[in-house]
Amino acid sequence: MDENVFRNFKAEAIKHGLKVGEATSEAFRLWILFKKYGRVRDKTRMSRAVRDMDRLREKSRSWSGTEEIRKWRELRK
Repeated sequence: MDENVFRNFKAEAIKHGLKVGEATSEAFRLWILFKKYGRVRDKTRMSRAVRDMDRLREKSRSWSGTEEIRKWRELRK
């Protein structure tokens, strides 16, 4: 295992109040979900994006949420 990766992983686990074993189990579960189903969705981030889009829509009638989503999808490729 890459020592630098492990050090960073351990630091993040401690920062979040987890034992390394607990964090490792969570990482394994997420890795399996990602491999099985694709990208894991961040619901908090998605909710924030919806609020931002609503705010922008109220500010400007010419702003298009559909166009913005298309831009994000293109950037992700």
